[in-house]
Amino acid sequence: MQREKEVAKILLDNNCLQLSPSEPFTYASGLKGPIYCDNRKLLSFVEARSRIVQHFVETINESGIKFDQLAGLATAGIPHCAFIANELSVPMIYIRGKAKGHGKQNQIEGSFKKGQSILLVEDLINQGKSLEDAIIAALAEGLVPVGVVSIVTYEMQKSKEILSKYKIPLISLTNFSDIVSLALEQNVISTDELNMLTSWQLDPANWVRK
Repeated sequence: MQREKEVAKILLDNNCLQLSPSEPFTYASGLKGPIYCDNRKLLSFVEARSRIVQHFVETINESGIKFDQLAGLATAGIPHCAFIANELSVPMIYIRGKAKGHGKQNQIEGSFKKGQSILLVEDLINQGKSLEDAIIAALAEGLVPVGVVSIVTYEMQKSKEILSKYKIPLISLTNFSDIVSLALEQNVISTDELNMLTSWQLDPANWVRK
């Protein structure tokens, strides 16, 4: 089984992915959508978690991307980043969604130097706002983002534009297309629901009104 389908199966089998076109979820952005992904659940399943980490390590090695540190994105990207860093024996930092309101008011935690290249680690890329916030924070500290790895990407146009803007490649273990394709094969969704999911993916902002 190809990597994208295997990872999609792991997520579906462990209830990390839920597809509900008829009863959509409300996201942090306020938008509604028919898919909900909670990769934090992977932390509780040792075999699934280990397989995801293995895929990350293989994917990073195959990519040929050179970096000084891994950088986990808060919050769900941090534990996966730590697992990967341990497997690769490389240093890591992590990037908060915003600077702390106390102490040194850091947004980036860990030891780093200006000019170091970082490979960002995220669990899910939807519209890409949190990703762009992390990129901006890294650049402000003199760090050089050279790539992003994620468990899932919804393949949204907005996130593609952000990656293009900063000229940063994305490598994701699985994606929206493979997830819905597998869900249809496994009878998790119907053809009508597949069409609803595809409609959302093409125009998430106006999907509910349609």
